[in-house]
Order: sequence, then C-alpha cells, then structure tokens
Amino acid sequence: MRPRLTTGARAALAWCAAMVLGLGLAAAPPSAADPAPEGYFAVYAPPKHEVARAGAVPNDARFKDVQIQFVNVRPQQDLVEDVELVIDTTGAKDVAEFRFAADCAVAGAVATCPVGDVEVRWNAEPSFTYSYKVRAKAGAANGATGQVTYTARSANTPLGKESRLTTAVTVTEAADLVLTPPAQYRIRVPAGGSVPLPLEVSNAGSQTVPRTYLRIWGFDGDDRAELLGSYTNCWYQTRDPKNAKSPKVGAVCLLNTPLPADSARHVLSPPLKVGMGKYEEFSRLEYMVLPNVPEQPRGVRGTSGVLKLAPKPQQKAAQAAPPPREIDGSDNSVIVGFDTGQVADLAAAGATVKTRVGERFTAVVGVTNRGRATYRGPGEAVMVEIPRGLKVLGFDKRCKATPNTTHWENYTDPTFGDGPEDDAPVPTGALYRCRVPGELLPGIKPVLGFTLTATRTLDEARGVVFLSQGRAAPGRNNLGFLTVTATAAAGGTSGGGTGQTSGGSGTAGGTEGVTTGGSGDLAATGSGSTVPVALAAIGATGLGVIVFVVARRLRRRA
Repeated sequence: MRPRLTTGARAALAWCAAMVLGLGLAAAPPSAADPAPEGYFAVYAPPKHEVARAGAVPNDARFKDVQIQFVNVRPQQDLVEDVELVIDTTGAKDVAEFRFAADCAVAGAVATCPVGDVEVRWNAEPSFTYSYKVRAKAGAANGATGQVTYTARSANTPLGKESRLTTAVTVTEAADLVLTPPAQYRIRVPAGGSVPLPLEVSNAGSQTVPRTYLRIWGFDGDDRAELLGSYTNCWYQTRDPKNAKSPKVGAVCLLNTPLPADSARHVLSPPLKVGMGKYEEFSRLEYMVLPNVPEQPRGVRGTSGVLKLAPKPQQKAAQAAPPPREIDGSDNSVIVGFDTGQVADLAAAGATVKTRVGERFTAVVGVTNRGRATYRGPGEAVMVEIPRGLKVLGFDKRCKATPNTTHWENYTDPTFGDGPEDDAPVPTGALYRCRVPGELLPGIKPVLGFTLTATRTLDEARGVVFLSQGRAAPGRNNLGFLTVTATAAAGGTSGGGTGQTSGGSGTAGGTEGVTTGGSGDLAATGSGSTVPVALAAIGATGLGVIVFVVARRLRRRA
C-alpha cells in the first residue's frame, strides 16, 4: 500500500519541488485556492532565455535549445497520461524565431507537441525533458523582450487543473562560442603514432571574441593520450606532476586569434597532435573553449612556437573588442576518444617442474599479457592451487592462504567443476589468493614465486592457476596449471631448481620476497600432532565412502 501524504506534507513537497528546480528554472505553482491538492504536476522552463542579437546574415547556429521539464508528484497516480505541451509564442513573435519538433502541430504562433506519459517521482525530480529551438528575429533590438506561455495538459488531468507557465525571451549582445562535434567520437590512431585534435570552433554570437581560452584534459582522469609539441602560449599538466619532462596529458592555451560575430569555423594552427604510446589501447580527451579567462593558467609553460586559430575558410578578422560574455555554454565542450585498435589480453601463466622428493625448488606462476596493449587497472587477482603432495616452505608476499574459491571481484563467481561450462577444475590442494598490481606490459613474465618441496613421488600432479577477470572460455587463457613431477630421492642428494613457466615472455617483473612458513600440503599439514583417538570411532562404512571419494578425485586430477 502506497503511503498517503498529509495536506501539509503535500504542500511542502510542492514547494520543495520548486526550490530544488529553482536553479535557473521557473515553475507553475499549485493553486492556492485548492484546500487539498491531490499531488502536484508541473511544467518547468528557464524564467528568462537570452538570445544573441541577429546579424545581417541569418545563421542557423544561432538557434539554441530551450529545455522544458515536467514533474509529477501525484501520490495516487503512477502516470500523468498522454501529456501535451502547448507552446504559445504570440507574445514573442516580434522578438524571436522558433523551431519545433516534426511531430508538433503548429498553428500560427502556437505549437502543440505530444510529450507522452510522465511517471511519478516521489523526490520531486524532473522525470521528462522536452526541448525546442529559439533565436533572435532579424531587426530585434538589443534588450527587446517577449513572452512565451507553456500549458501542460493530459488525459487524466481535469480541466482547469492544467499546469501553466509564462517565461521571457530577451535579445542581448553576447558572444557564443560553438564547438562543432567531430565526425567521429572514436578516432583510430596507429600505435606509437599521432593524429590532430579535431577541434573546430566558431562564434555564433553578436560580439567578437578577441581571445579564446582552450582547456584540454584527460576525461575522468585518463592520462594515456599525450599532447605533442610545446607551445609558448600553453601551460601543460604532466603525467607525473613531479617530473616536468614526463608526457604532457593536459593543457590550458590562450589563443589570441579574434573570432568575429557569426564567424566561420576555425581550427588550430599548427594542428595540435595527440599521440598514443606503442602499447596503449584507448584514451579519451575532453576539451572546452571559453571567450574569457576564468583563472590564471598553471602548469609547465611551453618553450617553442605559438598555437593559433586559423579560419576555415579564410575570412577577414574582426577588430578586437572588450572581452564578451558567453550566452550559451552548453556547446563549448567535446569528449573524443583515441583508439589504437590494440587490446590487452591477460592470461594465466602456469609452470611445469620436475624434481625429486625432499628437494627444495621455486615455482613461478601468475599472469602474463599476451595482447599488444598495456593493461592498466587496480590490479589482477590470481588464485594459485598447490597440488597435494607438496609442502609450502615460502610464498610471495602478494599472496595469502584462502580457504575457498568464492568471493571474487567479478559480478558472478567463476564456477569450478568438470563440466564444459565450468571455468576450472575443482581445486583439492592448498589455495592462495594473490594480487598482481600496477601496469602489465605485453609479454610480461609471471612474478609469483612459491618455494616448495615434494613429500612423496608425484606423476604430473596439477594445481589450478586462475585469473579473476572475465570467464575462462573461450580459449580458457584465464586458466593455467602448476604441474609437478617428483621422483624418488637419490640417496643423500640435495639442491633444487626453479620451475619453468608454461607461457609468457618479454619484459620482466621480478618476484618479490617470499614469506617463509605458510601452510603445508593438505595430506601433511606440518602440525606434527598425532591423530586424535576419537577418529577411531569413525564407522567402517563412513570411512569407506571417504576413501572412495578421495581416490576418485585424485584419479580425476592425475
């Protein structure tokens, strides 16, 4: 049963809706004459929308979006059904021109546009957004103002209860920098190569922009793309903030090329190159332009050349003017990706070892990168199983013993079993959960060392080496094995060797210090205690079942 709101709570919720959405928005208030309003359905729009004064030549780039929002907090209705928005521009027909969606029915200065159903939002947040376009009408003077009235009606809203709102449209003198979206938001870059930043900017306003502020940075902290060149009017952010010579991954540039009103598109001159390293996979940059300088540039200043804007096509530059203000910042920013086509491919790296009973040896297992791009992430989780019949004398400090195979970092745990749909065989030996941190270059060698000794003869006893990322199939390269063969000890001999990995080569990452001690093999834990007398009470039938199961598992793993 949905909770009902009291009369006071409903009024408070309606007032909060207006306040929450009051950041630059006007709203149609509930009727004060209604003693007990059944919730609140409202249309919201900017209380004042400014448009740049029209130039001598009509410019479609002057059309700007006006965002209309709807809020439904009716407690008894999940939907306000079949909403229609009526936009009456009669009061602004001498000030502005309007463009509406193709499904709107336009009669003179009135447009009726289908919106659809509006869902309930108990937190009074907008649940639907609609937009149309507006620009100043030719000949409208600076400061001219008109009125636009909105009416939201629906199939289940009684007559007289429609939400109605009136806002203003004002002509002003202002700049309006516009970044043209790139033809592709994912640009192919050869590995180790570069491409120009696809920046194209124009001024759709009525004032000249004498200087453009350009800022470039890695989207969401991405620092894989490198900005090439070192222009004296740019201040750079480096990948390593403490090393001014490390790759430049962000910049602020002050471009002193004037952009006149209604300018053509301009591009960077010379082109600002974006480079991708030999082993990189993908990176994203975001860039924005402003007609003023919001803060003094900081960073490592460039040393050669000047970055400018060049018109496309050529046109006569306008005379410089005082710094203008921006009328619409919604089109001043672009996010673009750079893709080398290379990918990282992490694979489990096992090892094959031949030894003798009682000899000490080190097996190195873990993860390798078979791809052509560097893997970067929080680290990779690896599960290592030490086969039965081996005693652990020491292990890498990045590992720790674990009692089970569950609680992985994936959305779902991998499955262990003998079926074709399973990710790995069921482990029966001692388990260790390890984490390999940092960057993994292509061909990196495994680095997890385990110091072991065989307590009995072994014929290719296998332990699972399993990665957490993804599923093992197809190809099962997330699955490897530590395979150990131990023959009977030769009288009195000692020494040992290092197990050879079954895959992975290239740049090395050395093993870290091992932790001595650790758990022993499951058949002999190293506790040294005698078997408690109570175990003798196990029934012959139960003991027979246990022996049968253990023998069956050992045959499977052999």
